[in-house]
Amino acid sequence: MSQVNLSFSIQGDSEGFVTLECPFCNSEFKVNAGEFQNDNKPVFDLFCPYCGLTSEKNNFYTRETIEKIQALVTNYAIEQLNEAFGKMACRINSRNSVIKMDFKPLKAANIKELKDRDTTEEIFSCGCCENHVKVHYCAGVSKVYCPYCGVDI
Repeated sequence: MSQVNLSFSIQGDSEGFVTLECPFCNSEFKVNAGEFQNDNKPVFDLFCPYCGLTSEKNNFYTRETIEKIQALVTNYAIEQLNEAFGKMACRINSRNSVIKMDFKPLKAANIKELKDRDTTEEIFSCGCCENHVKVHYCAGVSKVYCPYCGVDI
């Protein structure tokens, strides 16, 4: 069986930040899309800026992003099934046989575009790796960890 690559894009907010969600504490934060997808400095693991726990970067996608990925995969499978059964119906029905096949194509799932809205987070810059993060911050109460290197900002 061959491997299929499906791609999609998420439009960031007005400053180019995209939303991620911690798989541990479910807190949302934003990272700069250019830093997150930098081919010169690939990102494999992320730290949550709130709880400081780390996991693979794919575990930080938001529920909306996961739903979009699932819809893309579902639509691809539906497309493949429609094509296969459509060809099968044509072959069976073109012969002078006793068997006839009716085929009603499956409908594809609706896929909504993902666009981050501007929100009230503050931008922090890491002095260690020079990457940026946007988080909700209450002065004097919170600690902020760099999502890339894990240091306390």
